[in-house]
Amino acid sequence: MHKVIFSLLISLLTINAGGQENEIKAMYSPVPLHRMDDWGRDLDGLTARYAGAFMIDYNRYLNPRLKLGFNVTYDQVNEAGTKTDTFRRPDFPYDYITTTHQHSNRENLIFFGPQLGFDYIQKDNFRLGSLVGLSMVVINWEDVMDSRIIGKGTSVNAFFHAELINFTWGKTKGLTGQLGYGHKGLISLGYFFRW
Repeated sequence: MHKVIFSLLISLLTINAGGQENEIKAMYSPVPLHRMDDWGRDLDGLTARYAGAFMIDYNRYLNPRLKLGFNVTYDQVNEAGTKTDTFRRPDFPYDYITTTHQHSNRENLIFFGPQLGFDYIQKDNFRLGSLVGLSMVVINWEDVMDSRIIGKGTSVNAFFHAELINFTWGKTKGLTGQLGYGHKGLISLGYFFRW
C-alpha cells in the first residue's frame, strides 16, 4: 500500500503538462508549535527557550490553482531551570524531604510529509490560498539533571498542518507567508521562487 501511495505521489510531482509550475519556499516561524503548546502551561519552575521553526516547501502545480508538494520543518525547544521536589519519607520519622536540582529538557523535532494546497486568488504578482499537510515527526530528546543525562531517546509520531491562509507576493520570486496551526507554527514568513 505504501509503495502505491509513494508511486502515485512521485508520478503526480513529475507530470509535465503545459502551464504547470514548480515552487520552493523557505520560511521561518517565530511562534512554533511548542510555543503554542506551552501557552498557559505550568513548566514546573523551568524556563523555555524556542528557536522557532525553519521550513522548506516544494510545491508542484497540478493545474493553475491546485498544488501538491512536500514540506520539511525543523523546530527546537530547550527548557531549563531549578526544580524543587518534596516527598514524604516512608519510614519513621515520616518527615518531608526537599531536594533542589538543576534540570533541563531538550527536544529537536524534524517534520516531513506531503501537502496539498489550493489558490483562491491567482493574479500575476499575488496568490492567496489554503493548504493542508500530514507529517511524520522524528523527535530527539534529552533529559538532564545536575549535568547528568537521566534520559535520552528518539521517538516517531504523526502530525499535521493546516494553513488557513497563505500568500505569495511577486511573480517568480518574492515574499511568502502563512497563518495556520500545526508544525509550521502560528505564523510564518519567508522567501519563495517559482519556475
